[in-house]
Parts: sequence; C-alpha cells; structure tokens
Amino acid sequence: MVYNKGIGEITMQTNVVNLRKGDLVKLDPAACFTEKSGGCLQYPLTNYGNDERGTVEGTRIATEEDIRVWRNSERSKGLTSGGETKLPPTAYTVNLHRDRVYTILRARCRPQWNYRSHPGMALVLCTITGEAVYIKRDLLEKICDEP
Repeated sequence: MVYNKGIGEITMQTNVVNLRKGDLVKLDPAACFTEKSGGCLQYPLTNYGNDERGTVEGTRIATEEDIRVWRNSERSKGLTSGGETKLPPTAYTVNLHRDRVYTILRARCRPQWNYRSHPGMALVLCTITGEAVYIKRDLLEKICDEP
C-alpha cells in the first residue's frame, strides 16, 4: 500500500470499516506513520517528531472554562498587529498515541473550529485523559465492537 507517493499527492487505499458509537479504536499505523516507524507513509503526516514518538495530532474544542481562563490572561489583552481585538482560541491540539485505545463518541461528524467546518472526522474519547478529541476517520482502526 502506498499512501503518499510524492509531495502533495496522497492516494489512500484503506479497507472501509464502519465505525459506530461505542466501538473501540486505535490509530492505524499504516495510515499514520512512515515506513521507518512501522507504517506505510513515505512522508510523515505532520512532522518527524510526532512520527518518531508515535503520536498523531487531534483537536479538542475549547470549553467555556478555557475561554474564561484565556480572557483573564495577559495573552488576551491588547490588539493584534492589524489593530483589531484578539479573538479567543476555538480549539486546542491534543496528541493521540499509537499504543492507546480510544472509544468512539461520534463516528461521523463535521465539527467547527477556527471559524470553519472540518468534514470526515470522528469524535473519540481518550480513556486515559478523559478528553474528547476530533480526528480524521481515515486514521482510525477498529479493534473491537461494543456488545
């Protein structure tokens, strides 16, 4: 299987597996990591650091508590370089690990962050940290069905 042949050209040939709420999943090594790290990619998804650590970046939506803390911090004060007021963050990056198991909360969703929608995502629950994280469905591998 070849996932990315050259820069800017990605050809994914994965077996389509139906993900459902409650399924247990893990990161698909073939779709997430380079050949050097046990996958099938020629180039890493984001960077070689994540590839060597066995992590993939997912996205967590900012909560009301996150926004309240941001508004009370020094980072929210002042203006941007364009002279406009600063907007609060809408999402945070979370690392998902290759050796962890995740529970599907929503198998198919189109969440919104950074003021645009992101199709083809799944919402997973990290069983260690308790965070709900959005990640591309193509990067997940089903390991067990919920009875």
